[in-house]
Amino acid sequence: MIDERRRFERVSLPESAKVYLADTQKRRLGPVLMIGRGGLLFKSEVPFEPGSHVDLLLVDDTEGIRRELNGTVRYSREDGVGIEFDALDPDAAVEVGVIIGKYYSAEAN
Repeated sequence: MIDERRRFERVSLPESAKVYLADTQKRRLGPVLMIGRGGLLFKSEVPFEPGSHVDLLLVDDTEGIRRELNGTVRYSREDGVGIEFDALDPDAAVEVGVIIGKYYSAEAN
């Protein structure tokens, strides 16, 4: 059986997107570059250790979203930090879905 690592739809966010991650003290970490139901990729100058668990705040000011998320760092490279969500509660899943839908529509056009 094939190991399907990319089970979830992903969308790339344009540079003009106002979606970013902050830490639990609300310090801005960097812009979200790609998001899906399983996790996200963001750009940050702050070093992250692969395998570490992180508590983050996902922010999209244009949609009024400020959602606490927790996840595991899967990789940290020069081009970005990949986070896999540990679990999304229903409210978080809806808000991640709002962001995906907003930019999925833009990608399709």
